[in-house]
Amino acid sequence: MPKQLKISHNIFKKKMDDIFDEKQDITSLDVFDTFVKALQAETNLLNEEDLKALVFKQFKEYGDFDKTMNEVAQSVSDITRSTDEAISAIDRNDSSALKSAYSQLKNYQKRIFSLEEDMYTDDTTGIKNRKYLYNRELDTNRTFKTDGLLMHMNISNFTQINKEHGYEAGDIVLKFVSKMLQKELKTAKVTLIRYVGVQLIVITNKSLSDKADKIFSKAVSVILSKKFKTHSGEVLNIELEYNKVSYAKGQSFQDVYQTL
Repeated sequence: MPKQLKISHNIFKKKMDDIFDEKQDITSLDVFDTFVKALQAETNLLNEEDLKALVFKQFKEYGDFDKTMNEVAQSVSDITRSTDEAISAIDRNDSSALKSAYSQLKNYQKRIFSLEEDMYTDDTTGIKNRKYLYNRELDTNRTFKTDGLLMHMNISNFTQINKEHGYEAGDIVLKFVSKMLQKELKTAKVTLIRYVGVQLIVITNKSLSDKADKIFSKAVSVILSKKFKTHSGEVLNIELEYNKVSYAKGQSFQDVYQTL
């Protein structure tokens, strides 16, 4: 999920007090609209309608994530039940019941895989997200599992693109860059991750680091050579920054990342 939009409690409370009486009934839409108004007045970055869409998107992403977690919990419950049935079938030497339980477990396995893919995929770009980094690529204490190389790319003029051409154009540029990088990096069998905002990273063990580094560098050059046009036909210049740093097994990801 993207970095959450936020505002000081005092500012939001003052806005609520200005609009509503103490005994007045307030709906969830009232709270939503007031939050948007307060945020717009405080930041003045977007007009109110565009900001509403952005805030709503974050509410929706939160709801979708909550739904996914509920589905995971239900699948785990189903698997537990089927496992118990399988154990019972083995104890009874009931081959028919065991075959049925096995079939159910295979179906649940597919469901879990699908839900996991959704949970670890960034909605905007379609590449892996930060949750994937923490849960799959790093140890439980967020340290590196092996020696290797951390590669990092940033769209350095992204704020300017958003300001001059709008957030939709910014999202399209981010998708384009992510797709190009992901396509090239597949040959090195490494995973592109959207760490935060427009910060894209790859971590790879030492045996693959040289190959991945060359592919990443080449992909950046290819992207910079492309002419990118908006829907209105305007040509955008995409500016990228590419950095890399070696890491050792057991080092903190955050400590290494901050050295980039």
